[in-house]
Amino acid sequence: MIKIDWNEMWRSTEDSIERSNNLDFWNDFAPRFGRKNAEADPYIELFYEYMEADPKDTLFDMGCGPGTLAIPFAKKGHEVFAADFSPEMLKQLMIRAEDAGVAERIHPIELNWNEDWSLRDLPKCDIAFSSRSFISRDLTSSLEKLESVAKRRVCIGAWDLPAAGYDRHLAKAIGYERPGIGTHYMIMGELMDRDVFPEMKYIYTPFRQNKYPTRQAAEESLRGAFSHMTAEQEEKFVQYLEEHLTHHPEKSMFQGKELDGYWQLDHNDNSSIAFISWNKRSVYE
Repeated sequence: MIKIDWNEMWRSTEDSIERSNNLDFWNDFAPRFGRKNAEADPYIELFYEYMEADPKDTLFDMGCGPGTLAIPFAKKGHEVFAADFSPEMLKQLMIRAEDAGVAERIHPIELNWNEDWSLRDLPKCDIAFSSRSFISRDLTSSLEKLESVAKRRVCIGAWDLPAAGYDRHLAKAIGYERPGIGTHYMIMGELMDRDVFPEMKYIYTPFRQNKYPTRQAAEESLRGAFSHMTAEQEEKFVQYLEEHLTHHPEKSMFQGKELDGYWQLDHNDNSSIAFISWNKRSVYE
């Protein structure tokens, strides 16, 4: 029987390691992160539904960012312990929590996936979760850390894309085989090998294409997910961008920055997030 070392596979994913260390990037990004319109985000509501929270449950949100889930969940009446390794993210979180009138129910914690949580006096909550922020050096220890702050249930929202910038339309057009596997495969594999009983559902929500300040910036970003193209695929890649990468001369805001014109692919898509959840073993015993 072939046994897969999911943790070693995780560690070989350079993107996870690099982003887990890049504090300067996240601090700089914090003021621009998550500034969207006031419309309800279906992802947030579905995550909450799948989380199966009781009204009085306390929640531990690891990688909370500026409060994408912490604030709406606090609005539902929950006490939320919101952790992030970026002090600027936590600053933005509390500014927005004050604006939303829920600051008294949100408790910020500066915490890194890669530090030793056993040395911290962390609260233990009914449900611990991480939404699109499971970015760490070590898969096994990070799952154990999340479980350590959960009394009853653990939930993770993980991207199912195999690489940052991967576009399904573009991949299909150039005949590019899906590279590697998404983080959700590795999380599920690791949990099942530990005799945990995880469940997985998909959350589909509309995805707006990135806006790029220059054509070169667009091509470089998109090319990053298709690093092993054949000569034929390379030709089709260039042709696809010629046909579908369009320039918009008007000013526009994107991720908190004003662009004097921008480049964007001409199709939208649905993002798919794998919602992975499991009850603590004590629930079954």
